[in-house]
Amino acid sequence: MNKCPACGYNFNKQYNASVEITELVQKRNKRLKDSLKKIAVLINKHVPSSDRQSYFRFLHSIKETDDHIVSWAIENFYQNRHYINGKGFSYLRSMIQNRDKNMDTLKKNERKRIGGVPPVIKT
Repeated sequence: MNKCPACGYNFNKQYNASVEITELVQKRNKRLKDSLKKIAVLINKHVPSSDRQSYFRFLHSIKETDDHIVSWAIENFYQNRHYINGKGFSYLRSMIQNRDKNMDTLKKNERKRIGGVPPVIKT
């Protein structure tokens, strides 16, 4: 097996982590760039097993995910202070990937739970 099924990382390819990190972050919008930098600093500070390579693998695994899903996951991760409990980039990656996979079902269930817009009644 040459490719990681979870993140798509190719083990046979030689990556330059610094260049790749810069490229992957530059593809995001300005607000998300700031959030990524902030959460990376917090995770690196509080989770001893995280390093530059794990940050690169995290960015590589979420490169195809929409910005709004990544923003939601980072905000949720930050508000619940998961980094203090030792949860790092792999936990955040799982949050993002699962949210992306489940988004259609979540929307359908929310529609069932809350309902739709009431009909316009002409009097």
